[in-house]
Amino acid sequence: MVKVTLVCLDVSGGSVNVVDIDTEKYVGHLQQAIAEILKYGGKASDLQLFLAKKADGKWLDGAGLAGVTLDEAGAPVSRDENGTPQCFKKMDPLLWINNDKHFGKNFGPAEGEVHVLVLVPKQGTSVPTVSQDGVFDHCSDPFFSKFQTVDEVNSWLQFPALLPLTERQTLYIRSSYKSIAAQALSKVDPNRRKYAVITGTPGIGKSVFVYYVMWRLIKDKKRVLFITRQPPIYFDGSTIHECKQLPYSGNQQFWSPDLWCLVDSVDPTNVVGMPIERCSVLLASTPR
Repeated sequence: MVKVTLVCLDVSGGSVNVVDIDTEKYVGHLQQAIAEILKYGGKASDLQLFLAKKADGKWLDGAGLAGVTLDEAGAPVSRDENGTPQCFKKMDPLLWINNDKHFGKNFGPAEGEVHVLVLVPKQGTSVPTVSQDGVFDHCSDPFFSKFQTVDEVNSWLQFPALLPLTERQTLYIRSSYKSIAAQALSKVDPNRRKYAVITGTPGIGKSVFVYYVMWRLIKDKKRVLFITRQPPIYFDGSTIHECKQLPYSGNQQFWSPDLWCLVDSVDPTNVVGMPIERCSVLLASTPR
């Protein structure tokens, strides 16, 4: 038996996950492993898997992920610098992973590669995640849905869509952002909640800083609720969702100190259904 590490991208949810699997197992086994990681509520066989290999035979990398979208038929495609679409080969659940139509016998993963694109079908009804009384849908927002695929390059974040505030696709990470975020997010006891307030005059970049903090928490696989946007954006540690209905305020499984609620220019005590005494909060606000 030969085990390999495959890096898999959920095209719809935006999460990047790693699967260690025996190459002599079926692609169907890979579907089951991915479904478990994604906490997919449907049948594992409904997941469609595609080889993340480009026309030149190379695997997609972090930069290439930003260009992956869905065509009119709902299949993943990427576009080259000329805008020409490229389709990806669908994997056969009845064939082995090391079949020559897939990875072959001599496959060896390299750092920075993405190997499998995962297409999660839209389900007819919203499937609650973490809590049974909240309603969470897969995020379809072009900006937030790809948040996990963004990497820092030379102190810049390059997003696949425009930032809601600046209407730019880039965010420069100031040195002050890193130091302030480190202080704001650090906890002496990880099991206790923390409140952090970021203040400053209008226009100095507080709102952009909140996006940086959100990106940083998601990269660290921390639970995040971006409460300012409607509907709120929720990251459960693996997948990004739109929160159609907040869980009951007494749900201690959801509202716990490990959950970071990010609030921009809104009094968190006035957010209906948000028990700030149970979770950690970062607030960006203008002094009053």
